[in-house]
Amino acid sequence: MLDAEIPEFPVRGETGIDLFQRLEDPSQRRARFRCVATVQGDTVIDHQPEARRPAERLRALAGTLPVALPALSLADSRDWAGLAQATPDPLALFLYLEFLRAWQVVEFAARRFDRQLDQAPGTLPDAPGALAGAVAPLFDMNRTGRGMALARRLVPLLRQAVATPGYRDDRAGGTGYALRMLEDLSLPGGDPQLALACFETAVGAGDNPFRRRKAIEAPRIAG
Repeated sequence: MLDAEIPEFPVRGETGIDLFQRLEDPSQRRARFRCVATVQGDTVIDHQPEARRPAERLRALAGTLPVALPALSLADSRDWAGLAQATPDPLALFLYLEFLRAWQVVEFAARRFDRQLDQAPGTLPDAPGALAGAVAPLFDMNRTGRGMALARRLVPLLRQAVATPGYRDDRAGGTGYALRMLEDLSLPGGDPQLALACFETAVGAGDNPFRRRKAIEAPRIAG
């Protein structure tokens, strides 16, 4: 129903107006979504600077956020006609409904991962890539609050793990990758000290030029 080339669209997020890109995922037979920028007033935080999206265009997209949509109850069909009437573009309505579904899938997965951690307090998942797999959906959706809560829970355990003699990250560098994503959620979420802790633990998980550069930048960012 929806074209794969749909432009970015705005959603009010936790720290501003998030702009999302819709990505086809044939392997899952459904689309994925990724936050590419956050607009806070006149400030544009570009999460994909390599894409070279003009800041002016991102600000303009943020200004198209629908503000007059009626309240909606998923269990009350009497509300639904008003939603269609208030949406000039039918495809935009279907896009937001698809995004709502994807957002809820990420929320359910995050809650499931929290329960797994609750069942084994003080331990980390054994499966390679489990941490990165749990953090990546939060990162794509720019879920700063959940990301920071997870970082506060995981960083002390990861710091202890990487300090163990002989520690090695998995072959894909999943632990370091998860920590970099948690850092990218913590800093805009307003906790530079937590971001710094993610930096330092990522370095402990295994050095590479990217992590080394981040570690150098971290003290400057944290002040």
